[in-house]
Amino acid sequence: MLGVPDTATDILKGQPAPTRAVRQRKNKVWAVAFFQDGRRVVTGSHDETLRILDVRQPGKMVGDPFKGHTDRVRSVAISPDDERIVSGGDDATVIIWDTKSRQMVFNPLVKHTEKVNSVCFSPDGRRLASGSHDSTVVIWDAETGAVLATLEGTSQYRRKTVHVWSVAFSPDGLKLASGSSDHTIRVWHTVNAECLLKITTGQWSVRSVVWSPDGTQLVSGSSDNIANFWNSSNGEKIGEPCIGHTRWITCLAISSDNSFIATASDDSTVRLWCTKTHKQIGHVLEHAKKVHSVAISPDAELLVSGADDGNLQLWSVRDILEQGEAEKSQIEDEEVQEQLSRSSETQSSRNSDNEHTGSNGDHNDIYQDNTSDSSGSDDQDSLFDVSYLFIATCF
Repeated sequence: MLGVPDTATDILKGQPAPTRAVRQRKNKVWAVAFFQDGRRVVTGSHDETLRILDVRQPGKMVGDPFKGHTDRVRSVAISPDDERIVSGGDDATVIIWDTKSRQMVFNPLVKHTEKVNSVCFSPDGRRLASGSHDSTVVIWDAETGAVLATLEGTSQYRRKTVHVWSVAFSPDGLKLASGSSDHTIRVWHTVNAECLLKITTGQWSVRSVVWSPDGTQLVSGSSDNIANFWNSSNGEKIGEPCIGHTRWITCLAISSDNSFIATASDDSTVRLWCTKTHKQIGHVLEHAKKVHSVAISPDAELLVSGADDGNLQLWSVRDILEQGEAEKSQIEDEEVQEQLSRSSETQSSRNSDNEHTGSNGDHNDIYQDNTSDSSGSDDQDSLFDVSYLFIATCF
């Protein structure tokens, strides 16, 4: 792991710095994805190109850029075998690339009529899907470029065209989730194109959606600045939302071990969240400009994010997680010390009251007996306080 702090004190000094920072001229980084080897990333940019970067050599581009789109590249994805890349752009086309030759496998795939916001490969790499501003989701044969299905259940919302912002295949490849501007997540059967489930998420566009690695949950990021977890079978919301961003979530990713998600936002930050508690982990990761893309390496050790100013930042996940644990430990220690201090003050006050009662002499003999009986209760109260503190420290 790169750049791991030596002590908890180092971790708590401030916000974590990116392990690597790469500036791609001055072009917005709209999309980013990790190769399965975890050593390379591909980016899609405002300058109509894709580029491959080696994360071990900051600033080094691997080979020439991929050229073929005639407008900005909105989305990129990599096949499971790392042999092909798919991209979608504002030119309304989908392009499949050969990774080694950097050439188009086919001519640009044309079916959409407006910009393509999201593309993804199926787990077996034989199909791909695209979601567009034209309200449709298209499933393609990745080996021939043929259209397998066009999903049009998102055609109209209040007489407005629905923008499909995100598409994602389930881990078994049998389902496809889409997130749209009509505030919904839809789950489709990839064989017969049937809409299996419609989740109404609220009053805001769903900008990004991903599956949990086991396929039982969906995670969405929306224009209300919030990420939510959903049961992928019945659409029920799971737990509390992830709240912290101050502007809409543009992209999210989930770790391969299902331990955390990462969200990128228009508020110029990236945040990590625990998938069990839905609480934020560690400090906010800051960019100077809006963040459009985020991806997690297959081994869940690195995080990459791309922003409006062309900056691509690489973060050590271990740094962030250790920082979060150190902060949590420090907060818990402070809470325990505060409770012990209060308990000590309470006991001192009781001792003072007992001494004052004893000084009243024979006149209060009966009262003294009563306080003597009740002192056992005081001891029990004190014991309960200490026991409570001990239990609290275990969690």
